[in-house]
Amino acid sequence: MAAHESATLAGKPTDPAPPGGGDPEPAVGHGRGRLAAGGLPRFVLRRLLLFVPTAVGAGLLTFLLVKIIPGGPAYAKLGEEATPEAIAVVERQLGLDRPLPEQFFGWLGSALLGDLGMSFQTGQPVINLIVNALPVTIELVVLAILGTIAVAVPIGVYAARRADRPVGRWIRSTSGLGLAVPDFFLALVLISIFSVGLGLLPRLGYPRLTEDPVGNLYHVILPVLPMILGGSAIVIRQVGAAMVDALASDYCRTARAMGLPERVITWQYAFRAALPTVLNVVALLALGQLGVTLVLEKIFVLPGMGSALINGIGVRDYPLILGIVLVYVAIALVVNLVVDIMAGIVDPASRGA
Repeated sequence: MAAHESATLAGKPTDPAPPGGGDPEPAVGHGRGRLAAGGLPRFVLRRLLLFVPTAVGAGLLTFLLVKIIPGGPAYAKLGEEATPEAIAVVERQLGLDRPLPEQFFGWLGSALLGDLGMSFQTGQPVINLIVNALPVTIELVVLAILGTIAVAVPIGVYAARRADRPVGRWIRSTSGLGLAVPDFFLALVLISIFSVGLGLLPRLGYPRLTEDPVGNLYHVILPVLPMILGGSAIVIRQVGAAMVDALASDYCRTARAMGLPERVITWQYAFRAALPTVLNVVALLALGQLGVTLVLEKIFVLPGMGSALINGIGVRDYPLILGIVLVYVAIALVVNLVVDIMAGIVDPASRGA
């Protein structure tokens, strides 16, 4: 009888309730049920409706910015010594002699139908150039995010569990210093050590993942490492702060008083409460890493979206610039949508935000 009562006290019926109240499993299941029953389609639709105005705004801003940059596609093609007559001929061929509103809305209408135009520089469809470059950038970002989660989340949790000890303070201080170091500087340091100094990792070259998976992973280690190190500094601090608050909460104190193992308290209760914060940090990190690739792809001479965008800006390739920006906007909206859905499953109350 005593053994049965002890087992009951240690089981789920007496587990402390997580944030929001109620038994842990029914609460999560009920949230998923409501999300799937009708909340999810409306939730997704609201986010999707933001795409068109966001794309229009981003496209217009980019269009105006590239127009005020000195020079133009005709100068990039013909050189600075080109005559005004030759410049006028090229601009007429490219359709740049039309009024600016006509140029923008003509591009926008075609873009919304899936036609991003032709590259001024190569004469190829912009969509083809993006299809070739996008997998490179996506691979870098995905590997960086996975590596950052694998490294930073356990360290952040560990630092939170030892927040009042020297090791916890050292981790927080070190991650704070990591925030001050630019990723491109980390890349140059890593190149000096692992490529130039030790000769362990290649700086140049990019075999396609579909053609040579092993060689591909070997060549992307060095570009991905600075992204992981820079991203880990952010995630460690954010996860650590969220976990410190969660571990100090009433339900975690109740769990300790009931004699639950610290490992169970940490991962089943505290980490679950901190999970929405973790998801938001990862989403922001993914978007930030897209910006990081702009520089790293040039440093490592990778044929990704960042290199294509910088090259396009250099030669004033307006259709390529606008097409890449539009894809970046779409990626940002998709990432936010996925994270919002996951946060809605973890914490159904967040769907109303």
